[in-house]
Amino acid sequence: MTGRSSGPRGGEVPAASEVPDIPDDADGYEDINVLSLAGQIPSDDGEWLLVTSLDSQPGGGFLARHLWPGELHARGGDVLIRLLPDPRRGGQPRIRADVLVVLGGYLILAGSWVRQDRRRWPEQIRPAVAFAMGMITELEENGADLGARHRVRLDDPAAAVVGVPLGVTSGRAAASQPGD
Repeated sequence: MTGRSSGPRGGEVPAASEVPDIPDDADGYEDINVLSLAGQIPSDDGEWLLVTSLDSQPGGGFLARHLWPGELHARGGDVLIRLLPDPRRGGQPRIRADVLVVLGGYLILAGSWVRQDRRRWPEQIRPAVAFAMGMITELEENGADLGARHRVRLDDPAAAVVGVPLGVTSGRAAASQPGD
């Protein structure tokens, strides 16, 4: 992730050891251990993570790839995390964490957590990420067209929808169904 963060907005800026910036990937394409981001603050513009693997058990593996500003796109079947600093109301800085899934050319919100403790957010969102990844897997295994050929701009407000649009998860007709 980026090292653009300057710390929490407003008030005194805590010492670097208290509020570290989210680190850069070496080449922008390495997987990041999402758990290692706990306690770090996203840039003021926010950060996008493309989830690459997840163990649904607490403390298990949780990897993602940071998406840079020039590559803010995803394809059908991708699960994403959007991190934003949440305005501070005294005390420690907080995080807003959104879990999103791309289906059929749309960006669909699977869960949103505001005012998250910056040290606990990865475990708080783990169940929603596991749910989204499981849903994608089941849909793919049952022939649904998730729109992997469609590239969605993550910063395009027209791509974001509430709920799954009708027909997005329609599958191909099976050659023979049980009981035919």
